[in-house]
Amino acid sequence: MTSRNKILLLATTAGIAAFALPGPASAQVAGEGAQTGGNEPIIVMARRREEALQNAPVSVAVATAETIEQLNLQDLTDIANTTAGLTFDNEFGRDSNRPVIRGQANILGDSGVATFIDGIYITGSISDYNIDDIERLEVVKGPQSALYGRNTYSGAINIITRTPSDELGGRLTVDISEDDRYEITGNIEGGIAEGLTAGAQVRYYDFGGEHVNPITGVTFGQEESLSFSGVVAYEPAGSPVRVRLRGYYSEADDGQAALFSIPATANNCIFDNGTLYGGGGRYFCGTLRPQPVTADPSIQFAAGSPVGTYVDTLNLSSRIEVDLTENLTLVSLTGYNDRDTLFAVDADYSPTAFQTAVFTPGGFPAGPPSFGPGGISFPFGYVGSTVDFTFEGLTDAHDFSQEIKFLYEGDRFRFLLGGYYFEQDVDTQDVREVPANAAAQAGASFGAAFAQQAALCAANPICGSIAPFFGPSTPNSRDSTETDIRNLAIFGSVGFDITDNLELTVEGRYASERISFSAIEQDEGGPILNQAAGRETFNSFDPRITLSWQATPDNLFYAVFATGTKPGGFNGVTAIAAGVPTYDQEDATAYEIGTKNTFGDFTFNFAAFLNEIDGYQLTQNVQNANNTVSAITNAGDARIMGFEIEAQVRPNPNWTFTANYTLLDPEFTEGFDENEGVLNDVRDNGLVDCSIGDQFPNTAGCQSLFGSIAGRQIPRTSRHTIFADVDYQTDLGSSGWEFFAGANISYRSRVFAQVHNLIDNGDTTLVNARLGFRNDNYRVHFYVNNLTNEDSSPLVLRYADANNSFRRNFVGALRRSRHFGVAVSAGF
Repeated sequence: MTSRNKILLLATTAGIAAFALPGPASAQVAGEGAQTGGNEPIIVMARRREEALQNAPVSVAVATAETIEQLNLQDLTDIANTTAGLTFDNEFGRDSNRPVIRGQANILGDSGVATFIDGIYITGSISDYNIDDIERLEVVKGPQSALYGRNTYSGAINIITRTPSDELGGRLTVDISEDDRYEITGNIEGGIAEGLTAGAQVRYYDFGGEHVNPITGVTFGQEESLSFSGVVAYEPAGSPVRVRLRGYYSEADDGQAALFSIPATANNCIFDNGTLYGGGGRYFCGTLRPQPVTADPSIQFAAGSPVGTYVDTLNLSSRIEVDLTENLTLVSLTGYNDRDTLFAVDADYSPTAFQTAVFTPGGFPAGPPSFGPGGISFPFGYVGSTVDFTFEGLTDAHDFSQEIKFLYEGDRFRFLLGGYYFEQDVDTQDVREVPANAAAQAGASFGAAFAQQAALCAANPICGSIAPFFGPSTPNSRDSTETDIRNLAIFGSVGFDITDNLELTVEGRYASERISFSAIEQDEGGPILNQAAGRETFNSFDPRITLSWQATPDNLFYAVFATGTKPGGFNGVTAIAAGVPTYDQEDATAYEIGTKNTFGDFTFNFAAFLNEIDGYQLTQNVQNANNTVSAITNAGDARIMGFEIEAQVRPNPNWTFTANYTLLDPEFTEGFDENEGVLNDVRDNGLVDCSIGDQFPNTAGCQSLFGSIAGRQIPRTSRHTIFADVDYQTDLGSSGWEFFAGANISYRSRVFAQVHNLIDNGDTTLVNARLGFRNDNYRVHFYVNNLTNEDSSPLVLRYADANNSFRRNFVGALRRSRHFGVAVSAGF
């Protein structure tokens, strides 16, 4: 963070603090399906129009500003832990979140969950978003492609930001916890003129990191960000025109995430007697346990190079509403997003660099025999390459969207008709500079590998000499890609009250998405190694039909049929050269029944669902020359079924109990995987020799018959998720102060790294506790997070061991341990 920005932050927060004088303010917890503090219903926009949460026939979980403050939720991962059916982990750092709703997970490519801020589609990560800016966060579950559009085939996250009041007000909050974590947020709002209001917010966040490389003493996982947002709203009383303009800018400066790796020598199952593995395990079976961080970026980059992720984000949006008649409204939503990213990561996650991989240990006869006193011998050769798993790249992404729709609200009939335009340009460029001693490091590794091969040759009676068929190399990659996306859509919704209590709603969207892609593989100063370009168009129509019965004002029953589409796309240049240029759309068909009920002080919601998925996008290894990369393919079909329960009870004004539970059965119904075939081949006789069949019998060489993944659990999905919270609050006499305390527990069952269902991260249980005091103006909140010191890895990634010739290994992430903190706020 630059000195200029820090000075600007301090000046802004000081200005807000100067206005922090006593005045009325209050906050209460609002759980899912609950009423707010004044018995007012929670209003949601889940169906792109305002309606009460408990009367909306759609599965939607809500975190209000009151909930966020009461539970001291610090980021979107915390919010996800309180939400049934949602996973939101920052596995590779804050810039890499991949939200999952109802088990429709992905390994590579885009998530099936899109994020919207005030109705505007947002691309890129939102992990560093200022949640103090949130008035309400809605998690809309199940396919939402009909009304929300691209990348919502499993659900949508809809953030509604604060609308400024016409009364002057503001708040300053300081949150401090262990490991040098500091967060300062401030906001101010008020009226400018009749019907014209404005508000501004600022946030500075700094986390010093917790996990340290025990060898180098370097700390990993540091995070720092600064953000500003402002909104101007024009809503004069009696005017048919309403305008809302909003801007958001943030800078994030994060160190390398606290990721660790286990070596290939730790593999404990499916033993491979071939030359490469030499009798060692080809896979790891069981739960991945945390290990120290051993990465050493200092030996991977040129002196002075930044390491980590640096992101500048700008979001601009406008919402204009015009009442054309008493019942008909025209709405325009315009959005512009610009995101510049520099990432630099030591991705071998080990203390070494520029390792040498040997693909044929011990070598092979590479010339005519010689005859001597000791008998026949051959000159041997071996094949390999220098390994470099370190990356540094720039990404420039910007997009523009425009949505125009007409909304009609009649007594028994309502409709929505709209059009949508979206255009995005994403350019990437590798910019890494190797260190000055890179050639020396590669040469030393190459020499050590040669010595090992020479020793193997000496022990082989027919090996007279051995020589490598390659040399050490340390090129600077200058690969680049350009991706342009254009999405055009028309969408609509028609709702009709069949009776006073029975409503039928039909929604639909026709979309056409065109993707243009070009890529160049090239080293600095060298010729173009590979070049690819292409254009694909993906067309889809996604309907959604909802039948709802409001049995009583407090009891709703509904049934939903919907389809959703996840766009296809292009793989990288190496995969394209290997013959896997594109992957197709992933399609989901969903069925859901549910009920929402309020029985006095008890709220109970239930939803059961079945999602059938065609063309599930998975990763496969593809190879071109000596390069092996992961590519996205449509590997099979899947079925996810389950149910969700959400409940809240307030037995008296002092106590509130909230709980939710999700059960998932996510499995593939058919499909084949290349790596599953290799594992099956080795299981058969300890060798990769196509003993169970050859996938390409008419092609030279041996490719193990791809293995079936039918019946396997979808990776990155938990069968069970549970959240429970207890909250207590009471007035401290007539002092105007209130005491509050509470605790919650969240549980997620294990997730598998890949379709083989062999390695997992173990079950995760997080316990948080809180207590504090507040009045109309001030709040003091003490908390402890991860009370029981849960250490399960949020991430398990199938990887390749740079120190063991690309043999299979695995990567995990370290979780933040138990930490205590305090948040203090003052408002007016």
